[in-house]
Amino acid sequence: MTRKVLISLFFLGALYITIAYIYNTQFTQTAIFDRTSVTEEFIKSTEDIKKKDTVNILIIEGGGVRGLIPLYIIQYLESRLGKPISELFDVYSGVSTGAAIASGINVPFESIPEYRGGDLTATEYMIKVYQEDTDYVFSSPWYHKLLTAGGLFSPSFLGDRLHKTLVKHYSKNLPFTELKNYVIIPALDVHSGKIHLFKNRGASVTDLPTNTTYQLVTASVSAETAFPPVIFRAADGETKHRFFADAGMAINNPTSLILLDIIKEFPGKNYYFLILGAGNPPLAGAKISYDQIKNWGRLRWLRDAFSNIQISMDHQQIFTLEIAKSLSSKGRIEYDYLDIDIAEPFVGIFDAHSKEHLRAYADQLIEDNRPTLERIIKHLQQQNQ
Repeated sequence: MTRKVLISLFFLGALYITIAYIYNTQFTQTAIFDRTSVTEEFIKSTEDIKKKDTVNILIIEGGGVRGLIPLYIIQYLESRLGKPISELFDVYSGVSTGAAIASGINVPFESIPEYRGGDLTATEYMIKVYQEDTDYVFSSPWYHKLLTAGGLFSPSFLGDRLHKTLVKHYSKNLPFTELKNYVIIPALDVHSGKIHLFKNRGASVTDLPTNTTYQLVTASVSAETAFPPVIFRAADGETKHRFFADAGMAINNPTSLILLDIIKEFPGKNYYFLILGAGNPPLAGAKISYDQIKNWGRLRWLRDAFSNIQISMDHQQIFTLEIAKSLSSKGRIEYDYLDIDIAEPFVGIFDAHSKEHLRAYADQLIEDNRPTLERIIKHLQQQNQ
């Protein structure tokens, strides 16, 4: 009897391995877009920014579904200032979910789909997208979970679901250069391992692999292990294809990169950054005794290792700003950074089923930062008189 059970288990295991191998090598979803030239006719001037004394920059960190937190903060600022966020800053940037938000809040009003509600602002619309579509994006069929071993062998989620959602939001035809303001979204160049900046203003637009907004955003939010990277395929079949993925693995907060780029493009200005975080993950080691943590090995340290990397990356950006601020004349570089610890209840970056808790986190962030928010509001009022 035991031998029969073992033989049966062996054949079932062999069958699973065979099917999983075929599925993960032959049927893994791809994200392929045709690479198209963006010619000089699409270049939009940045003369309006060059005329300003202060360049105001909004940065939104990565964080998956927790992007609702910065969206609620943006909604609060809009309610206090009586203007859409797209009228309050000069440059908008973000990584991963922050890239989607930075682009989304700059979608022209006429491009917001009527089926979402024709009277919604861009921010309200983005909140609705996160509330209604993230369950679909951050889920996958049972067979995909089974055959990928929960994302161990292939991306955890289906690229098609991400593409369909972004097409619904941005449409197939909205040009990146038609967004209302200067938007810079970083993506990871898979071949070189370097961060590439998709920019929709100035001469850099000619280096874009396409001018289609939803395709560039797809490349910028396709998080490694979660979604397949994006290929921009050369039409002639001879030019080297370009592969891009979410930059969050390398730089979850792009402030230092954007600061350097903006200083080069707009030298001699004052620079103000508002950085909105999407929540700091808790450390498992913070809640247990030394008698327990002393026995941890690689497996137990893995979760805190990733959390510490993200926290460290975010702190490094603030360190960079502090260094730049100390080396420049008074008032030349200023910033405000708003974020909150995500502890009880914990909401992971792909935990769409727990997103209802994020409203409370945003409200708490607002309550904890009243003086800072008043200073931010005063600064933006003075800059937009």
